[in-house]
Amino acid sequence: MALPGFGTPLGLLAGGAATLSALVGLYIGYQAYRGLRRNDERSMRWLSVGMILLFGVAYTLAVAGQGLVAFRLVPIHFQGVFRLLVRLTQLAGLGCIAYSLRIATGR
Repeated sequence: MALPGFGTPLGLLAGGAATLSALVGLYIGYQAYRGLRRNDERSMRWLSVGMILLFGVAYTLAVAGQGLVAFRLVPIHFQGVFRLLVRLTQLAGLGCIAYSLRIATGR
């Protein structure tokens, strides 16, 4: 019996890889937060927020959205909404990281 949305072994592997990416992303975000607590600098704060958004929140949103659509808990037309949220979260994370680098270099 195949899971909905994961009809092939390739689809199941893709879902597993996405889940692992989300977990590793959350771990990276947690480590960034720990670094922030040790070195309470303004640039580190923005770097930490950016990493959490980019690696943790974006991947978690992508996996949650994929799961909700795959298991038909939300209609398929919400897939585009999840995709937009993921992209906006990634953009915000990259913006925070870029800002932290600008603060650190003083330029």
